[in-house]
Amino acid sequence: MRSWFNLDLLDPNDPFEIDERNRPHLYKHLPVAEDRYVSVGVEDILDVYLYGDPMYEPGDEEHAADWIMIGEAPGIVLAVPLAPPRKPDPSKCRPIGLDSATEEERGRHRRWVMRP
Repeated sequence: MRSWFNLDLLDPNDPFEIDERNRPHLYKHLPVAEDRYVSVGVEDILDVYLYGDPMYEPGDEEHAADWIMIGEAPGIVLAVPLAPPRKPDPSKCRPIGLDSATEEERGRHRRWVMRP
């Protein structure tokens, strides 16, 4: 049985391990908002984490991501798969993708933000 990294141990200000191996994957798929491509990058992932009311859904057993972080960057809801760090540091995780959230994910995030 797979064990997921602990989200509660992430550094509150600098949680992401980003290097030459995962950086290209963060630019591979430009998100789409209102039928237009939106230029996003590493700074937007941090914005989602810090200010975007992120919610986390478990990744599935077959993929590298332990969690999918779903949250808002200015003008768009993003989905960011998060994997364990390569270096043994429980305060970090590796974003391994960046894409616009699906309509279903946006709906779940909207309900998450509106929770009491």
